[in-house]
Amino acid sequence: MLKIVMSAVSGEDSPTRFYLVNFENYLRPKKAIKCQPLQRFKKPTGRTTNLYRNLKRLNILRWYHSVSKRFEELPLPKFLGFLRARNDDGLCKRKTGFEIYCEMASIHGFHIFVGAKTWQRILWWLLICNAVLLSFILVIMSLSMSKETPTIRFIDTMMKPTAEVPFPAVTICGLNTKEWMNSSLIRKVTKGNASWLELLEDLSLPICPQIKICQWDNRMVNCLDKLQPIWTLDQRLCCTFNYNQQLFSLHLGVSFVLRSNDELLQSSKLVGFEVLIHESHEIPNGATPRIFVPGESDIHIMLRPYINRFTKNLKGLSLQKRTCYFPTERRLILSDVYNQINCLAECRSKSILKSCGCAPPKSPMEKSWPICDLKQMQCVIDFDHDEIISGEQRNCDCLPPCEFNRYEFQSDIRFIKGMINNSIVNTSNEESTNEVRVRVYYDSAIAEELLLDVYENWLTFIGTFGGITGLFMGCSFVSVFELIFFSCVRPTCNWLTRQQILWRRRRNQRVGITEARSLGPAN
Repeated sequence: MLKIVMSAVSGEDSPTRFYLVNFENYLRPKKAIKCQPLQRFKKPTGRTTNLYRNLKRLNILRWYHSVSKRFEELPLPKFLGFLRARNDDGLCKRKTGFEIYCEMASIHGFHIFVGAKTWQRILWWLLICNAVLLSFILVIMSLSMSKETPTIRFIDTMMKPTAEVPFPAVTICGLNTKEWMNSSLIRKVTKGNASWLELLEDLSLPICPQIKICQWDNRMVNCLDKLQPIWTLDQRLCCTFNYNQQLFSLHLGVSFVLRSNDELLQSSKLVGFEVLIHESHEIPNGATPRIFVPGESDIHIMLRPYINRFTKNLKGLSLQKRTCYFPTERRLILSDVYNQINCLAECRSKSILKSCGCAPPKSPMEKSWPICDLKQMQCVIDFDHDEIISGEQRNCDCLPPCEFNRYEFQSDIRFIKGMINNSIVNTSNEESTNEVRVRVYYDSAIAEELLLDVYENWLTFIGTFGGITGLFMGCSFVSVFELIFFSCVRPTCNWLTRQQILWRRRRNQRVGITEARSLGPAN
């Protein structure tokens, strides 16, 4: 039953009287006895009302109202005027653009501004400002980390077939020394006419003639023609096997049998050999990984390659950021493929050329460079032992290569003790004297490949920025479009609409004035 309240005024000075009338009585008047006035029901009591009473007794509600009133009276600057609560006096007021945006915004916390009090708005505004500040700080930290470490190396696969990895260069250097020197060279040395190059060539013991058998790919393939003498950067004459081919089977590699003949035994003392493992385009030096092989021994060297490659994204970085050279980015004297060790050797030769006027023999040099003599040897020695090097000499720009192969190895050595070579066919039926057997092969059919990539590109930056802003603010591309719409598009459309209304109003006024002027003289 619907009930209404009506009022009646008896006179000007008499107080206003209120009568409770049913809607049915208004339509069909009945007796006053049958009229049932509005009943007043008791408010339900529960936990909330009891809590309200307890808080009221503790003066907490009174303190809450006083604090909220102080926030209402708190003076705010003009740019923070939107934080003041809306004073609704019962009239329908026009909503501001900020309130409309808060009702529709997808960013966390903005919907609380609608209908909230002043202190609530200030509190949430501080929380939102802190979230925005923290998100920007983390984004700046991410950008600084990407600038400090623009590249990152990670494992791409651990199942790379070794058949796709080039076989390394195997260099054998002798530790044997000559007991005598050429008589003609002795006379030149005494007279002071001998050169540094002649002394090196005469005192160095050739290694390639001592290799009697060479077996490649576990087949009886004569690879003696693949052996080449090589001078290391520390001026040692060695013999290298640099075939640079790929193996397609496990435990396949290269095998050598080194044996000294009677002529070599008379002119040298057999101490042993050194086996150096390095890349094919690299010149071995004193820091090249090696293993000592004593005389009359059988050694198995098991290789484990590690491939280092780079992605296409790295080409977009400058040399200062990636801090490495591409294979064909910098050309050296000895090879077109860049290598850091070769670059350092060339830099040393150029520095010695500037300080001593010559380059050491058997070092990387141009054909037009003069070769140092025995008289200039002391200058080269002083240069190598000089700890104070000028900035020009130290600035070689020999950065590491972006793409290279690294070989780790393990060895297993057994002494022959005069045994006859049974594993490899011996061309002579004599017993082996001062014989050394060397076998180098891959120990596994798979290898580990590492990739050098940029730490953060545009795609990863978008993901990082979106993750940080989504974590702190719940922001997305839709939120950005909403902000652009309410800050630019909507005000522009409203301004254009107002201008259109004003233009129509002016047009109507002009039409009315012209009509009034046209009708005025006629009347």
